[in-house]
Amino acid sequence: MSNRITHVRKPEAHSTLEHIEALKGIDPHGKEWEATVSDIISSIKQGREFYVEVGRYKFAAVIATSRAGREYIRTRPDVTMLDNLLSLPPF
Repeated sequence: MSNRITHVRKPEAHSTLEHIEALKGIDPHGKEWEATVSDIISSIKQGREFYVEVGRYKFAAVIATSRAGREYIRTRPDVTMLDNLLSLPPF
């Protein structure tokens, strides 16, 4: 069962260059949750699924690794090649 990501927290709320620190969303039962990126990475490694909904499309959140070797969360690339997480509202 997938968890929908609805909001992100970044050090600078409206910057597209900053990393995401935390995520907020709704679980499959309608319960709201909030978690750090580290917690989400651990959950994905344990088999939980997360996604971002844009219009009528759903994009899976996956673990990626930066050039420096740091793990982070992003959505699978779509036709725009943009990370749909960065378009979510801040909290």
